[in-house]
Amino acid sequence: MSLAPDPLHPVSRGYACRKGTHFGAVHAHPDRVLRPRLRRIGGWEDVGWDEALGDIGARLRAIRAAHGPAAIGLYLGNAAGHSLGAILGAQVLQRAIGTTKAYSCLTLDNSGMFVVLEACVGDPMATFVADYAGSDHIVLVGTDPLSSQPSQAQSNPAGVRELLAARERLTVLDPRASATARHARRHLRPRPGSDVVLLAFLVRAVLARRPPVDVLLDASDLASLAAAVAPFDEVRASRETGLPLGAVNGLADELLAADRPLVWSGLGVLLGPHGTLGYWLTLALQAVLGGLDRAGGWLRQRGAVDLASVFRWIGPKGSDPALRSRIGGFPAVLGTLAAATLADDALTPGDGQLRALIVVGGNPAVSLPDTDRAAKALAGLDLLVTLDLFANATSEHAHAILPAANWLERTDVQVHMASQRRIPHLQVAPAVVAPRGEAREDWTILTGLAAACSPLARLASWVHPTTIAAAAVSALAPFSWRALQEAPRGLVAPGEVVGALRATGARVRLAVPAFVEALAAVHPEPPSESAAGFRLVTSVRPIGALNTWIRGEVPVATLHPLDLAAVGTPARIRVTGPGGRLLVDVRADPGLERGTVVLPFGDARANPNRVIGVGRLDPFTGQPQSNGVAVTVEAAGIDER
Repeated sequence: MSLAPDPLHPVSRGYACRKGTHFGAVHAHPDRVLRPRLRRIGGWEDVGWDEALGDIGARLRAIRAAHGPAAIGLYLGNAAGHSLGAILGAQVLQRAIGTTKAYSCLTLDNSGMFVVLEACVGDPMATFVADYAGSDHIVLVGTDPLSSQPSQAQSNPAGVRELLAARERLTVLDPRASATARHARRHLRPRPGSDVVLLAFLVRAVLARRPPVDVLLDASDLASLAAAVAPFDEVRASRETGLPLGAVNGLADELLAADRPLVWSGLGVLLGPHGTLGYWLTLALQAVLGGLDRAGGWLRQRGAVDLASVFRWIGPKGSDPALRSRIGGFPAVLGTLAAATLADDALTPGDGQLRALIVVGGNPAVSLPDTDRAAKALAGLDLLVTLDLFANATSEHAHAILPAANWLERTDVQVHMASQRRIPHLQVAPAVVAPRGEAREDWTILTGLAAACSPLARLASWVHPTTIAAAAVSALAPFSWRALQEAPRGLVAPGEVVGALRATGARVRLAVPAFVEALAAVHPEPPSESAAGFRLVTSVRPIGALNTWIRGEVPVATLHPLDLAAVGTPARIRVTGPGGRLLVDVRADPGLERGTVVLPFGDARANPNRVIGVGRLDPFTGQPQSNGVAVTVEAAGIDER
């Protein structure tokens, strides 16, 4: 099978991630699971769908009867977020079981974005895109858009070209010499985890020297924000980031001198010790610079579908204090609980203890922090079911594996992604090949499980998710479902593409009390702690790798040459952190900040989650800290295991 981008498509214009173009090999891979499997005494047994759904349904009903619906949960992986059938089917299954316990990989990386957008803008799904071409000074913090898209599903095919053209206007803040940093006019290397202090200083400098005049902003709100960032002066910013005082002040001077400055942050900030606060301060900085929903700054794309209305209709909030994780009490984000607490939920006795888990398009055995504890939790469940293309590390502990159809084998409409593209576009994507073997669409599998738990849920199996999408489009999009079906490349919504935030006449709230209170608790790091050991950076994915479906080269750790020499210039190192230890091959990288060790994520063969613990979780989302985690690095023997 050959896959190639379509040069006539109104959004991609012939641009595609290489992972997508290599997906034909995934589709045809000989190791795909093609029939339902049940674990029997002596090993796995291929069975028919009726037997598989009947067996799982009986177990789910027995667990619910003995322990209540809260004993059953779902885990939604990255693949589930790109399938309308999985998103809607999970809702149906939850209701059929009667549980509100859904975990997702969303709470492992960028959950703070949705919490901040809801608190500041009033819409957790508000999507801003970076106007690189229109900006006269670009500052990127902890993001590498020349290697990967700079924001969630931004889908800007011109973004790479715009950044390449902006070299003389580009400053990158990153502990490592990423592809974008190497291209930039200036590269500053702050200590991992110090982003919040630097961003707070920059907000302070702007408010003190050029108070904004913007209809989006309120004077009293700005005064409260100024008071919140007052403790973060240039001396503190320099000391905690490790950057020279002149570089810190120079960064502020250049932003203040620009007419259309753009500050953008990414996973490097979101995965830090204060991820939610980091994203909040990035948005606040862009707002006080006057570049929120204006040319050259953050552009608010209105979307092809009124997604805010969709979410008000189906219920999930950016942050839901009424729905909290059993362990830690963290509020749900977009209806899903903090995945970092899943293992403790399964291992902690008491009412509502997790005893059964249905995993949709994910691999929590690899994705969860403290992987040893995660494996123990998964192995101890009364029932573990996986829906996926392949057997993986999670299904090693499973009682059932159900074969799912991939995106080439199902008709889909990504309504939820329609507001997250540079161009407001929507498309019905029909299946292009038949499902291999006995693979089924996510919707069919999940509604089948729901029917096995509740007879009323059988009604859902009579409807296809595209029918639900048709109703949403008809009510909330500026074109008809019929017109959409007749357009093979989809439709672009008419009218203005950007400026949706200013068009509403709404105000942006920056001094959110909960964020202000949390910022006040960000105390200077004790010198003894900042000088000890190494700081971890994990916000790097090997190019070409796609979760556990497409493997790239085996990841290696990287250290500054002087740091590598200090531990004996070994071929392998032992990295030990709050979650455990990892043995990994290592190489020198002169582009790194001293005291930094980089461990790329997304590959079980060198998984940084083995060293990331759950002792320090973001208070707003329960997201684990990975960037900036203190670790030790030692030489490891070649034969050490």
